[in-house]
Amino acid sequence: MGVRWGMLLLGLLNACTVLPTGPYVLALPAVGKAMDVFQAEEGECRAYAQHQLGGAPEPAASTRLLQAQYDRSSVQCMYAKGNVVPGVVAPGASVVPTPLGTPQR
Repeated sequence: MGVRWGMLLLGLLNACTVLPTGPYVLALPAVGKAMDVFQAEEGECRAYAQHQLGGAPEPAASTRLLQAQYDRSSVQCMYAKGNVVPGVVAPGASVVPTPLGTPQR
């Protein structure tokens, strides 16, 4: 009987989905923006991204999918506040070449 409970518990733990607690993308303060303003905006964007997930995840949602949705919402928010998100180019802006020494993917 103990083995069955152990297997059931293991199955339940594998089925759990972990909600993201922060973005996996880099955002930088806009030129001239004070760090305390940037940090406040980052906190607001984390809350916004968490809200976009809708609270409890659906059982079929994977942790990777939830992280991607969180990151997308976070980038949108930080960009809308005028911050720099490497790899995101403003519409109509010219593409800036990658600085020397930056690894290419």
